[in-house]
Parts: sequence; structure tokens; C-alpha cells
Amino acid sequence: MMIKFVLLALLVVIISPAWAEKDLMITECHNAQVPTTCMQCLESDPTSLQADPVGIAGIVIHCLDSRLRIITNNITDLLSKEDEAQVKKVLKACNQNLLKEVPRKLSEAKTNLGTRHYDKAAESIKLALGYPWSCRSSIQNVKFDESLFGESLEVISQINIYAQLSDAAMRIIDRF
Repeated sequence: MMIKFVLLALLVVIISPAWAEKDLMITECHNAQVPTTCMQCLESDPTSLQADPVGIAGIVIHCLDSRLRIITNNITDLLSKEDEAQVKKVLKACNQNLLKEVPRKLSEAKTNLGTRHYDKAAESIKLALGYPWSCRSSIQNVKFDESLFGESLEVISQINIYAQLSDAAMRIIDRF
């Protein structure tokens, strides 16, 4: 009986910190417009269980980088299949801004987060969001070939997820 008690006590001690850290993740994501997107991001990174609130914000910024790569890869793929000149022009402009400006702003956000300039970090994330948001609007306003319409909707969906992660990061940072 004593062995069962000791094993149970060890199990509680080992599992408790993980639950405590998961609670921190839930608390930080709770204020996001879409908490499930925030939680999916954090759960995809094994270091999130040991992260403090600043670390959690950093992980969400890393998720923004990852989502940005998905968006730009999808736009590049769409661009290679599109024949309409006006649509190609929109897609090229989107990709150019997304590949050049957004990574720079996200890098600034990471740096400002590390130096405890939280307002500047949130501002960089907000500015970075402007580019995909503008791209989303441009993509919605052009006429895609029927065969590529589904792929254009996927790009818009990925931009929406990027926006949800941006919101989560800014709200987490605003709480510091």
C-alpha cells in the first residue's frame, strides 16, 4: 500500500508543473479573439510548456513567421498557375511585400520583445499585419480562373489565421 502511495505522489509531482504551465498558456490565449488558434500555435511548440508570458509571445511570433511562409508559398504556387496578367500583377505585388517587409517587422517585434520594449513589439506586429491584410483585400478584388478559385480562398484563409495569431500576440504583449 505504501508503494502505491509513493507512486501516486510522484505522479502528481511530475504532472503538476505541466498542468500549471498549460494553465498559463490557456490564460494568455484566453483574451485572443480566437483562443483556439493561439492554443494550436502554442501546442505546436514543445518549449511553450516551460515558457513565461514573454516566451509565449515569442512563440506566437514564431508561428506568425511559419504562417507567413505558408502564405508566400501558396501565393508563389498560385502565381505559377495563373495566366491572367492583372491577377499575376496582384500576386507578385503581394509576394514582394510579404517576403520583404513582413519578415523585417516580425524581426523587429522579436528584438523589441527581447529588450522589453513591449509597445514597440506590438506596434511592429500591427504594422506587419497591414501587408497580408492589404494582400487579402487585393486577392478578393481580382477574378481568378475557376480552376484556381479554391486555391485563392486557401490563401485568404491562411491570411485570416495570420491575422488571428497577430491579434493573439498583440493582446498577450498588451498584458505585460
